[in-house]
Amino acid sequence: MFRPKGYFTSNGYIGFLPDGSRMIFPTQGEYEEYIRDCSSADAA
Repeated sequence: MFRPKGYFTSNGYIGFLPDGSRMIFPTQGEYEEYIRDCSSADAA
């Protein structure tokens, strides 16, 4: 199972996506929400 992780920078929150890429989010919460949406889309 994919475990969300990332780190804070001056630009926002860098989150790692399940495919190994990185994306910048304004907040950690938005990143976690994005991951939730991705995993529920995968499961559907």
